[in-house]
Amino acid sequence: MLNFLGTGSAFNTELGNNSAFVKKETSLILIDCGGTVFHRLQQLKLLEVIKNLYIIITHMHPDHVGSLGDVIFYNHYILKNKVNLIYPNKEHMEQFLLSIGVRGEMYRLISGAEIEVEDEQFRKFSIEYGPVSHTDTIEAYSFMLQLEGKIIYYSGDSNNISLQVLNKLEQGEIDSFYQDTCGLDYEANPHLSFNTLKQLIGKPYREKVYCMHLDQHLQKEEILKEGFNIAEVYK
Repeated sequence: MLNFLGTGSAFNTELGNNSAFVKKETSLILIDCGGTVFHRLQQLKLLEVIKNLYIIITHMHPDHVGSLGDVIFYNHYILKNKVNLIYPNKEHMEQFLLSIGVRGEMYRLISGAEIEVEDEQFRKFSIEYGPVSHTDTIEAYSFMLQLEGKIIYYSGDSNNISLQVLNKLEQGEIDSFYQDTCGLDYEANPHLSFNTLKQLIGKPYREKVYCMHLDQHLQKEEILKEGFNIAEVYK
C-alpha cells in the first residue's frame, strides 16, 4: 500500500531517511520528511504534477523533518502550492517552522488527535494519532491511516506497540502494519528491537507486518525467515 522513499534509521544513510508516500493523480500523501526526502522527491519527479500535498509528521527528529522546510519552500516559490501539514501539536510545529524561516502563509496546518481530510483524488481519508514511547526529550506519535477502504498502522519511531494496536492487528482490523525495527537490543532503546517484535507479534499475524527504519545490525534474511515483510525503497 505504501511506497517508500527511504527505509533507514538516522545513521543508516545507505537506505535513506525513513519516509513513505501514496500518490493518486494530482494528490500526494507523504509520511515524514527527513533530510534525504526532498532530494528523493526531486529524483523521482514526484512533486511536479501535484496540486494537493499532504505531509503527515510523526515527530521532529532531523531524520523525520530535516528537509520539511525545503519541501514547503519549493512548493511555495516554484510550484505556487500551499502544503497541507498534518501534526497533532499545533504550537510545537508552528514554533519549529518559524525557527527555520517558514512563514505561516506558506503552509496549511491541520492539527488534532483525530483528523479527517476531503481530497478531490483520495476523496475522504482520516488519521488517528496516538502517543508512543521513543525518547524522553521529544514527543512522538504513531497513527492509523484510513484510506480508500484500508486501514494502515504506522508506528513512527517507537520502542513499543500498544496493547490496543496489537489487539486490532490480531482481530483483523489492520490491513498493513509498518513498524520501526532495529537489530540493536538494549535497555532504554528508543526503537523497537527485532527480538521484542518477535515476542509481541505471533507468527499468524506477521504477514501484514512490514519492518522499516532499519539499522545496520539487522539482516533482511533474518526478518523474512521469521515471517515478517520488509519495506522496500521505491524506484
